[in-house]
Amino acid sequence: MTVRRVPADFRSIQEAVNQSAPGDTIRVAGGIYRESVTIGEEKARLAIIGSGAGDTILEGDGTGVGFTICGSSSVTIAGFTVTGFEVGIRVETSDNVIRNVTVTGSAASGIDVPQGGTRNLFFEIASNSNRVDGIVIRSSSNYVINSEFHNNTDDGIDFLGPSNVAIGNVATGNNTGLSTFGDNSVLIGNRFVGNQRALGMTGATGGLVYRNALSRSSENSVTILTVTNALLLGNEVSCSQGQGYRLSISEGLRAVENQVENNGTIGIVVGTERSVVDDNAVKDNAGAGIDAGSTATGNAVRRNQLKRNNPDIATRPPGDTNNVIDENRCKTSVPDGLCACDD
Repeated sequence: MTVRRVPADFRSIQEAVNQSAPGDTIRVAGGIYRESVTIGEEKARLAIIGSGAGDTILEGDGTGVGFTICGSSSVTIAGFTVTGFEVGIRVETSDNVIRNVTVTGSAASGIDVPQGGTRNLFFEIASNSNRVDGIVIRSSSNYVINSEFHNNTDDGIDFLGPSNVAIGNVATGNNTGLSTFGDNSVLIGNRFVGNQRALGMTGATGGLVYRNALSRSSENSVTILTVTNALLLGNEVSCSQGQGYRLSISEGLRAVENQVENNGTIGIVVGTERSVVDDNAVKDNAGAGIDAGSTATGNAVRRNQLKRNNPDIATRPPGDTNNVIDENRCKTSVPDGLCACDD
């Protein structure tokens, strides 16, 4: 294995890549490198290490891709800013590590993982001010951890494939903080604040949304649409201008121990079938705390603590008879009689 240095040994990063063998390391000094870099076949375990995202800059002219990993796996890219390409980084293979990288100003998405790119790690990256998504993942089983996504035109994080994981990320100023169409997404400990929508989950089966802070959205904070059997556990959903949770045309959801407060309209909209809404704290929402509408059928709404909503619980026929609404601690309901204290 060899350590190759740019520009001391090679004039460009691509020249160093072309001369590298599997397992080699390329060290890139600070500076601006106006080139596109492709890591093709027979470069497994290659590491390309810049001197820091604020120091080593890969710069484009608005076209092409900055880094493309297309023929080898287990490649590491770290310590770069990638700016001014159509796509900043495209990862077509598996088991790669992208860390400590900033991607900005892409004409499309900052980072793109097409089908076939699996088990890749994106760690402590920043993908900001791109014209589509901060990162879009069309494949399965990738990991986005401790990263930041700000001011992208569409989504901060966009999961189109199944079984992808987002942990400890921050997203602000995007159309949606995180949007997922993939089955069994795992979203833990993220902070999506000040987006048009914090979280959208559409057309998926399964999934875990756990202990995320989802707040200050200019529309509904969380929309769950045509989803089956997802678990929404222990999230803070607050201060949106629209609804807190909108659970719509879905089945078998479980919304448990969430804190839903200070939203501009309804706290939790229940428009689902055979779902569970239990043990949530719902307070100070401008509209109803929990609203079981005419499409709500066979749901259980139990043991929720509701305060200072308008009213605390509301139902509309046939939602007033087709759902179990028991043991909620509240004072006001429409119709009367759904709270122990409002008869």
